[in-house]
Amino acid sequence: MREDRKPLNNNLEMFLWAGLACLGLHLYVELNLFFASFGIESPITNNMLSKTTQNSSVFTTPWTLKLFGGGLIAAYGTANRGVKSMTLTCSSVFRTIVLGLVLFVGSTLILRENSLIFLRFLSVNSLSVVYLVLTIAGMLYLIKGTQGINRLLHSSLGKDRFNRINETFPQEEQLLANTYSVNIPTEYEFEGKRKGWLNISATFRALLLMGSPGSGKTYGVIHSVIRQHIEKGLSMYVYDFKYPSLTMVAYNALIRHQKKLPKKLKFYCINFDDPRKSHRSNPLHPSYLPSISHAVETSRMMLMNLNRKWIDRQGEYFVESPINYVAALIWYLRTYDQGQYCTFPHLIELATRNYREIIPILMNHPDLAILTIPFASAAQGGAVDQLEGQISTAQIALARVASPALYWTMSAHDFSLEINDPQEPKILCLGNNQTVKDTYGAALGLYNYRIMSLINKSGQHPSSLVVDELPTIYFKGIGELIQTARSNRVAVTIGMQDFSQLEKDYGSKEAESIKNTCGNIISGQVFDKTAEAMQNRIGKSVQRKENINIQSEDTTHGFSTELNWMVPAAKMAQLSQGWFAGVLSDNVGQESDKKAFHARLAIDVADFEKEQKVKELPDFSIFVQQSLEDRVRENYKQIKADINGLVESELTRLEKKVNKAPGRPKLGDDPGKPKTGDE
Repeated sequence: MREDRKPLNNNLEMFLWAGLACLGLHLYVELNLFFASFGIESPITNNMLSKTTQNSSVFTTPWTLKLFGGGLIAAYGTANRGVKSMTLTCSSVFRTIVLGLVLFVGSTLILRENSLIFLRFLSVNSLSVVYLVLTIAGMLYLIKGTQGINRLLHSSLGKDRFNRINETFPQEEQLLANTYSVNIPTEYEFEGKRKGWLNISATFRALLLMGSPGSGKTYGVIHSVIRQHIEKGLSMYVYDFKYPSLTMVAYNALIRHQKKLPKKLKFYCINFDDPRKSHRSNPLHPSYLPSISHAVETSRMMLMNLNRKWIDRQGEYFVESPINYVAALIWYLRTYDQGQYCTFPHLIELATRNYREIIPILMNHPDLAILTIPFASAAQGGAVDQLEGQISTAQIALARVASPALYWTMSAHDFSLEINDPQEPKILCLGNNQTVKDTYGAALGLYNYRIMSLINKSGQHPSSLVVDELPTIYFKGIGELIQTARSNRVAVTIGMQDFSQLEKDYGSKEAESIKNTCGNIISGQVFDKTAEAMQNRIGKSVQRKENINIQSEDTTHGFSTELNWMVPAAKMAQLSQGWFAGVLSDNVGQESDKKAFHARLAIDVADFEKEQKVKELPDFSIFVQQSLEDRVRENYKQIKADINGLVESELTRLEKKVNKAPGRPKLGDDPGKPKTGDE
């Protein structure tokens, strides 16, 4: 026995000995004849007991002394934990106590005359033995049962098999709202069920949202960001991978709060499947291309969306060559006839023309000769196969994007893509199509790149950029936007399934930049490396550890504390739908020391359903259906005719220029160097 427990055990044993003394006295009084038959008596003792029983009501009934002694013994058992048991349960303790009470209390009926008919045939001594055995057995069961109560109350052995209670922690229960915040009510567990708030108060420090399909990230978080930011009057860009799901959420939120929003806040939608429900905008408008370097970056972004494997191969010859070729075409369209043909559809048509026609035209342009010389040199040097391989990569990729609906949407400029223009703030939704997401990649990426380059400026209207399923499109420069968006009041929200998906589609370097620069991170169910990363991001807390050492003679029971994971990777992999964990940032003046959370989002489903009154987007086209279809086809044909006319006109002009020169240049010759007659 441990020395520090001896004083406590000595005090408890006083109750036991007192109870045994009372019980022994009760047995001696009630079974006096039985003990006398064995010579266990004394005249002096009998005389004292006779006087005591005559002068005290305690001895007039057998119940008083017996129950008092039993109570003291039960008190001892309740205070004494005894030896721990791995199989102890509430039901076993209950059965033991009931059996003890039945034997201990029920045996008293034997002392009453004519109480138990089936015992009448027994002699007095036999009845005394039965009573003595039943009473002692009941006492032992009472001690065992009451000790079991103590063990159940003071031991968590087996209660928290998965350490769930130990891993709970206090979370933010105060609403921290501001002009740009997103606040979502939550329910979590810490010493019972509690209500709290998921306060995304530092929205300009970017939000990274993850979760496996079906975890509830779109319904729980993305919808809340869209609805609350529109309610607060922010301009917004939404990339809708599952069009029109997010578009309808944004449109209904605008309809609901339209009366209190600025009148100049307009709604626009772009999609390539239904021209009736799409506005028109030209992401290659000449005003967006002030220099040739902008054309190069635009070309890079488009081809990266069409060839994701190139992302990690940037700088290689066979990657940079088609990028330079398309960049030269873009800049040529930008400078030709004041840029009237500088649109994505015209670019597709020009890029898919025979390179033998296009290269001489580009070589004749002073700004483009440096980009085009490698192609001309390859043709002149006889490396036709290599040249065709470089150019056909871009041609094939761009050709599969061509469609009348896409040509219609991207060939006019009805509105500016500067969504956070203080004079014309906009809510713009860009719709993708899951079945042809790779086909639309270049066009969608072009819009994304253009919008991102326009909104990240100071002095603009506060804006929100929501990109769900980020890996489905190459969003060039998203890392740089996150790093600088805070000072320009741009709230970036990124949704994806996990880090591995991001690394696969964006490359390890850019993926690392994105996940390390987001100030807010929320995750539903994730697995493997992503779960471990979230475990590390959320961190550890001081948790209580119970130590029980069960031995034959004694049991030691103690508690210790240790730092352990608040939300382990295994728990991240087992999160139910609607449950999320993560870490949030705070603002000056709205500091919070409870940045980590693990809770269920308590979304007001009734309010959301009430808001979704409009089930289908209106027609944005001013033309009737038949007229619109005709115009789409005519526009498609006109763009082809524009490029045919442009190429023929340029070739004719070059032909005349060559005829006036001393020598006729061949494909790949430097137009700036006149040929001699000898050549």
